Amino acid sequence: CRMMDAKSWFEQGLDLHAAGKIQEAILAYDEAAALAPNNAAVLHNRGLSRQSLKQHAAAAEDFRRALVLNPRLADAHFNLGNALADLNRYAEAAPAYRAAVELRPDFLQAWHNLGETLLAQGDLNAAMEAYKTAMRLEPGSFARIVNSLAAHRHGRLDLDPDALRRELTS
Repeated sequence: CRMMDAKSWFEQGLDLHAAGKIQEAILAYDEAAALAPNNAAVLHNRGLSRQSLKQHAAAAEDFRRALVLNPRLADAHFNLGNALADLNRYAEAAPAYRAAVELRPDFLQAWHNLGETLLAQGDLNAAMEAYKTAMRLEPGSFARIVNSLAAHRHGRLDLDPDALRRELTS
């Protein structure tokens, strides 16, 4: 077995993940992290692999560690939000999504996920603000927003599509 450097292990992790060999990818990222413990990309990508195996808590920890090293990684904030939302920890997920959109104001998926997270917490007004931003970024996202609202309907939510479209584009 030849000695590999952190970059080689990292690249092997990327290749293994892309090939669907997720557990093997995590092992490659472990090797890369051991050789380069302060590499945010290694931790972020290991988190992505763990997230794809539904190891949400371990993934969240990797994303948090990556963000300590590089707090400007919008994708790591976004993926931290996803991991926390998957753990039903919406009050922690929302600030992660907010950090992602502060760093990348055009991050459509983060705006959508922020809306979903706020909706899950029962904050319809804040969710609507996030959805309005998503609509400004991508008018075609209307159907998806309607589906999110319908899925979280509390009986008092009027889902008249025309009225909703007017509200979201106001």
